[in-house]
Amino acid sequence: MSQQTALLPEIGDDIGAELVAGTVSRRTFVKSVCVTGAGMFAVTMFGRVPFASALKTPIMVDSKGVLLHDIARCVSCRRCELACSEFNDGASSSYLARVKVARNFSPMKGAPGGTAEGRAGDFRIQADTCKQCPHPVPCAEACPKGAIRPDAKTGARRVDEALCIGCGVCTKACPWAVITVNEATEKASKCYLCDGSPECARACPTGAMKYVAWTDLRLSSPPVQPGMMADPSTSSYCAPCHS
Repeated sequence: MSQQTALLPEIGDDIGAELVAGTVSRRTFVKSVCVTGAGMFAVTMFGRVPFASALKTPIMVDSKGVLLHDIARCVSCRRCELACSEFNDGASSSYLARVKVARNFSPMKGAPGGTAEGRAGDFRIQADTCKQCPHPVPCAEACPKGAIRPDAKTGARRVDEALCIGCGVCTKACPWAVITVNEATEKASKCYLCDGSPECARACPTGAMKYVAWTDLRLSSPPVQPGMMADPSTSSYCAPCHS
């Protein structure tokens, strides 16, 4: 019994109490199996990375705003990248910038054209920005320490550096690869909308980068890597919380 009791904090007090009492409902059993399975999958994929207690991620409310990039207005000056990295990191770095423009300069494989002609070779430059995803938030779900949380003021998905361990799992989870691990600080960084006044939008000379009321932009640009996405209405991963 002592060993069983010792496991209770790992699987959640509500489930653990029912296990001890022998009154496990079907729903609780499914939930416990999902939690245990997720934990085993995490250990298999990420080794000894210590995942968040009980793997319980709170349901996040939508962000109040989001960055919207207008390709037709963009002149690929990259001032947005500079404004972002200089304001947040004190350095001019496209790598550290939360908005990604430089990586989209070259055309897609097989497309005509050369440098600075865009991924499609049509001179239209796409700036990749954080979509401030609705729940379930890929980067937050993947974080082993629960370090990505909604900002109290804007609702933007923000990295809590006090909790971040710089493992980089979130960078793989984001379908648009707009999260970066700063090698100097060993902390992940992502767009937090600059507390409601994004520097990239303020610096854009053509109005191509806009800060607008939140809308779901996940289909506005194609993902750049597989990432991790889930729909609460159809995903078995989300079923225990949304049934």
